[in-house]
Amino acid sequence: MSNQQLIPLSDAVIVRQENIATIVKAGPESYHINRGICERGLKKGQALLDEISAVGMSDELDMRIASYLSSARKSVTNMNERRSSVTKLFDMVRSEFTLLENSIDPTKKDTIPFRLAQYRNTYAAQKREEEERRRQAELAAQELAKAKETYRAAVEEDYRRSFNTLVNGSINELTKMNSSVTLDNYTAVFDTVTGYQSALSADWYPPSAVRLPHNLSPDETKAIRNEVFQKLLPQFQEQFISEVDEYRREILDKLPSKKIELERMAKADAAEAARLKAEIARREAEEAARKEQERQKAEAEAAQKAELDKSNAEMAGLFSMAKAEQVYTPKSKVSKKIKVNNPAAYLAIISLWWQHEGCKLSVDELAKIFKKQLTFCEKLATKEEILVENTGLEYYDDVKAQ
Repeated sequence: MSNQQLIPLSDAVIVRQENIATIVKAGPESYHINRGICERGLKKGQALLDEISAVGMSDELDMRIASYLSSARKSVTNMNERRSSVTKLFDMVRSEFTLLENSIDPTKKDTIPFRLAQYRNTYAAQKREEEERRRQAELAAQELAKAKETYRAAVEEDYRRSFNTLVNGSINELTKMNSSVTLDNYTAVFDTVTGYQSALSADWYPPSAVRLPHNLSPDETKAIRNEVFQKLLPQFQEQFISEVDEYRREILDKLPSKKIELERMAKADAAEAARLKAEIARREAEEAARKEQERQKAEAEAAQKAELDKSNAEMAGLFSMAKAEQVYTPKSKVSKKIKVNNPAAYLAIISLWWQHEGCKLSVDELAKIFKKQLTFCEKLATKEEILVENTGLEYYDDVKAQ
């Protein structure tokens, strides 16, 4: 709305002297006359109330009250007409001030501030949508990185478990051969231990039992498994030699001494033979226990290192995520709004409102909220005698004199 539309109206309503004179002169005069009419009417009405209190209602008194009420209605009409010339000017002045205020009120539809606010709202919604897409993309990238690191750690743990099973099986097999040696099979056992595999097999590549992550492709998981295995392979090769081959050599070094003990046992009497046998069994049990303790310690250290590597990888994955560029985001307030597509949905809305708020309100408060619905039901009962059937309410006749 332009200034050319606003200024003439301001002149007509506020500046013109005749309007000001009308307000100054007619205002007090009309008020004084209306006040006199009001006081006389109230005095006459109070007299009728006093008479009712004294003697009660009668046909003659009812007719006088009806006449009084008719006169009161006419007085109200005359009073309204008398002051209307003044109050209309007041209304016009108020309307002009209101028009000025509404013209720059951002909440009033189609004003310039309102249109600017709408542009801001649209822009804020667009920026929020962009930020949500960026956040979702970043979250997906973080989940992907976490899935890769978790899968990598699980695969490494699985390969270590498979390798430890291989090493333990080889050591148990060598121990069993060493324990089974006799004078009769000494040469065969010695040759078998001598030719026992002393290095990790070149074709050893155990299958992975780790479940595949849903957000990684088969090619990605295969690449991770190959990467982990190639990283662990030199360590496995070295560890196999240090544990299996060294144990094999240790057995070979002690077999000649054991053969001598077996020969002594063969020449000794029963008691001495039993003592020597028990001594050999005790020594081998102690050696086996020492080996098992060393193996468990090595496995615990490897597991601790793997857990540390896993934690470091997860932290590195978090810190390696590219930092999102800080961009301007309009300050905004996000509120949920309801768009009703089916009239029946209002029943669900009222039900939810009743559960959380309506059930806590008094009868009077609810009557104000449901005034329109109450009026409708009252009219339906009056005209068609259709009633609401509920023990929580009752109907009564409201009688008004015509």
